[in-house]
Amino acid sequence: MPNKYEGLTPKEADDLMTGLIGVIVCAELDTARRMTLAEWKERDILEWSHDIASAIYDAVQQRLRAVP
Repeated sequence: MPNKYEGLTPKEADDLMTGLIGVIVCAELDTARRMTLAEWKERDILEWSHDIASAIYDAVQQRLRAVP
């Protein structure tokens, strides 16, 4: 698997990680906006927030493992 941080400066790698986290957050906000009230009420918010936090954690860990 290629390292997406390869060849980047530390600042560029940090900016990339921040951008990836932004994409995760925007995608989840978009999902929430498209939900009906019934879908929102059925959503397990604790599980959903855990899923989002896990995706962010993975993005940070990938960055830490690939420190340029």
